[in-house]
Amino acid sequence: MRGRIPTALIGVLLLAGCESRAESGGVVFMYHHVDAGTPAATSVTPEVFAEQMSFLEREGFTVLPLIDLLDALAGGREVSARSVAITFDDGYRSVLTEALPLLESRGWPFTVFVNTEAIDEGYGGYLSWSDLRTLGERGGAIGNHSVTHAHLVRSLPGETTGEWRRRVTAEIESAADRLEAEVGDYLIPAFAYPYGEYSAEIKAIVDDAGLYGLGQHSGAVGPDSDFLALPRYPVATGLPIGDFALRARSLPLPVRVSGTEQHVVDPADSRPTLTLALDPDDDVRVAELACYVGGQGRAVLEWRDDGMRELSVRPERALGPGRTKVNCTAPSRESAGVYYWWGYLWMRRLDDGRWYEE
Repeated sequence: MRGRIPTALIGVLLLAGCESRAESGGVVFMYHHVDAGTPAATSVTPEVFAEQMSFLEREGFTVLPLIDLLDALAGGREVSARSVAITFDDGYRSVLTEALPLLESRGWPFTVFVNTEAIDEGYGGYLSWSDLRTLGERGGAIGNHSVTHAHLVRSLPGETTGEWRRRVTAEIESAADRLEAEVGDYLIPAFAYPYGEYSAEIKAIVDDAGLYGLGQHSGAVGPDSDFLALPRYPVATGLPIGDFALRARSLPLPVRVSGTEQHVVDPADSRPTLTLALDPDDDVRVAELACYVGGQGRAVLEWRDDGMRELSVRPERALGPGRTKVNCTAPSRESAGVYYWWGYLWMRRLDDGRWYEE
């Protein structure tokens, strides 16, 4: 376990009457900008953010510090399924000017993941170290988002595997040193992968550093989650409030990858197969499980056993170059409109083996 749960929170986090392991979990939301004038794909307007926070308050969700939610789940403690953590990536100034007043007025904690070069160099639109300390004093925590916000899965031209590993390790360790020096009182042991991109090799580096790893693929978090590749729901202005509510109410689908993880897809394999093992309880409508491939719709599913405990997932059509997310969901038997949710990430290079441009 990567952290310690404050004693005062144990009574809040424990849920003695929880009927199933799958019901113990929470949801992590991920924001970038809270601004009407920044790119729509990575922004929510202040009005939309206010609407979402009002929904969480009105519906009685418990907003927890990210690290306390993760520590509880990793430590085997049950957590109310209506628990939420709020995170922001990159450290944009709108977190201070727009998001903080709405969070602070409710006494809600939050986490900002920082790529340190942007702060050190004073990039326009970013927070300063002084701003980050202010956020820490007013309910925020700070997490590691690397030094340069590079595509860490990619090797540089001519770079050996050993050189790549040392460079990625330095991205994480150097950022950790700067964060400790500037905002150490508010620093938590968590790393958000730039662009949400990760691989088994990068996860091993994050594990060696004693950090939780967080992506940008969708799904709820639970005790059986991969704590080196935890899902977060990305939020942008185009997300209707009904879809935000669906995500907030979601539960962790008890599923794991069977066999070798394959996130970086061979260009020759345009329709990769994902094999999953399920261990659901009676509340999960396994027969209604469906998986969706970004940009395509429903994936092709093939059950590999009569007990519906293992299946393969394959895109209906060839993947194009870029990041493609897979979302698998199954409805709850007991709670109408509630879905168990799990996500995965594929990255496919160009046909000639080069990486796609952003």
